[in-house]
Amino acid sequence: MRTQPHWLERLLPTPSEEYGGGGITRGYKRFSKGLSLILLTLVLAPLTLISVLSHYQYKQLLQDEEMAQLVLNLEEAQNTIEAFVSELQSVLKFVARDDRYEELLSPKKLETLFIRLQDEYPGFTDIEVIDSKGTQKAYYGPYTLKDRSYTDQTWYKEVLLHGTHISDISTGFRNSPHFVIAVSSKHPRQQGHWVLRLSFEAKILQDLNDTIRTSYADDMFLVDSERIIQTQPKKFGQIGEKCILYDTKDQIKRHIDGPLKKQNDISKRAGDMLIVQKTFNGQKINHATVALLNTPWELVLIKEQYLHAPPWRQFKIKLTAIFFFCVIVAVFLIFEISTAITNHLREVDQKRQQLYIEAEQRDKLASIGRLAAGVAHEINNPLSIINQKTGLVQDFMEMMDDFEYKEMMREAHESIQKSVDRCKTITHRLLGFARVTDAQTEEFDINTTIREVIDFLAREAMYNQIHIDFELDPNVSKIISDRGPLQQIFLNITNNAIDAIGQHGNITLSSRQLDQDTIQVNISDDGPGIPEDVLERIFEPFFTTKETGKGTGLGLSISYGLIRKLGGDIKVKTEAGVGTTFEITLPVKQSK
Repeated sequence: MRTQPHWLERLLPTPSEEYGGGGITRGYKRFSKGLSLILLTLVLAPLTLISVLSHYQYKQLLQDEEMAQLVLNLEEAQNTIEAFVSELQSVLKFVARDDRYEELLSPKKLETLFIRLQDEYPGFTDIEVIDSKGTQKAYYGPYTLKDRSYTDQTWYKEVLLHGTHISDISTGFRNSPHFVIAVSSKHPRQQGHWVLRLSFEAKILQDLNDTIRTSYADDMFLVDSERIIQTQPKKFGQIGEKCILYDTKDQIKRHIDGPLKKQNDISKRAGDMLIVQKTFNGQKINHATVALLNTPWELVLIKEQYLHAPPWRQFKIKLTAIFFFCVIVAVFLIFEISTAITNHLREVDQKRQQLYIEAEQRDKLASIGRLAAGVAHEINNPLSIINQKTGLVQDFMEMMDDFEYKEMMREAHESIQKSVDRCKTITHRLLGFARVTDAQTEEFDINTTIREVIDFLAREAMYNQIHIDFELDPNVSKIISDRGPLQQIFLNITNNAIDAIGQHGNITLSSRQLDQDTIQVNISDDGPGIPEDVLERIFEPFFTTKETGKGTGLGLSISYGLIRKLGGDIKVKTEAGVGTTFEITLPVKQSK
């Protein structure tokens, strides 16, 4: 029962199963293509997988490094600004001690304090003292703010509640961007707290922002809780405007789809920091924000492209180059290997097929040999009787007196005797082909044997106007072999050459020494040549192209068997319209 073919057998068909016509060629082509496809898959699939994983892993590594660098820079900037603001608060708290209220009400001493603070902090613009009822009691600065009441101001309530207050940056009635720091202290003589309030130009924060901006950050600025810009960014808006990075639709999109689902808008938290990877105006950016401690501001850091863009590009170029180089080398080697394996299988199949043909040929010859032996023995028996009776007839005729038809009977008797002798010769050859007769090994000259054989055919060749030439090397070694089979071989092949030429042609017999142990005999004719379809079958028993009754098809097949028996080989070279050459190689000494 035939099982279903394995999937590998479908990709790799057996070429030798497709003999006949062009099937064998197509079979080997399919085998080569299938083998190449399998090898390419086995090589390119892991190579592609490794390349993709390398690409992903290296990209992830760079992004993680970039995220760590971003967090580090943001923390450094955050710490610097918080430290600066904390320093300002500490200075104000030191100045606004409980016992200095009366001192600071003196315009002279307030002016002195103002000058000292302005020397230390050039952005310091004015200073004022507010009593526990929210009324301004002392002021020094460029503006007229005497006796102002801040009871209803939000910042005043906040500073009383928390002890300190830092305002957003605004222009106010000063018409200049500034921010305010206020601290409260217990009133020495009244219920409640008094407040020391100082104003600073926004430029002091801008200068600080510009100073701490690192080479890593493409932009860094401050925004308040409403996303209003506090310090001037490079390209993301103006002071006093809402930052264009905080787009309403973008916020909604993150809220609906989730921060980790959009490749162009990925949000991650690091402590109190919010880092958003998004696409802004076609440019991939890292948008990081962090709230500054004890201030109304948030620090914004923008990185417009990946930190490791040059290494990343170089890695992709190298990875792509290595990938395609490996693919090209793999394809070349795989096709070479597939071709080599296919050619090797082709040679093996051809040798195997040749062995099958030779085995079949030997089997045919063996069958013919057994048949010939049987026929020869069957013919020899009546031939012996005929020979005996003709001898008896001859004895009677010698005892009889002359009579009218005696001479005619003598001629008939001689004809019968010649036919009997001829039949004996044929049966002897058949028995030799069937290996019934014993081989007689002797040393002789191959050139002499060739000339002796041709003498038997000289009259027939002359009758057909065929010229026989000899190109025999006189220096060839004498051989030790069986002379009879060699005579039969040369006779059969030369006789076939005469039949092939017909009339008016040339036959050349040559001999030469190939090496110390081998002699070659060539029998060439200038006949019409042997067709290709006939050439494949010329050594098959009973195959003949001659007319019925003129050939048995045994000549070349017997010659082939005899040559192989003697340890030699025979090859045929033919060309249409030029002629045919039989190359016979024989050992100098026949192996036993």
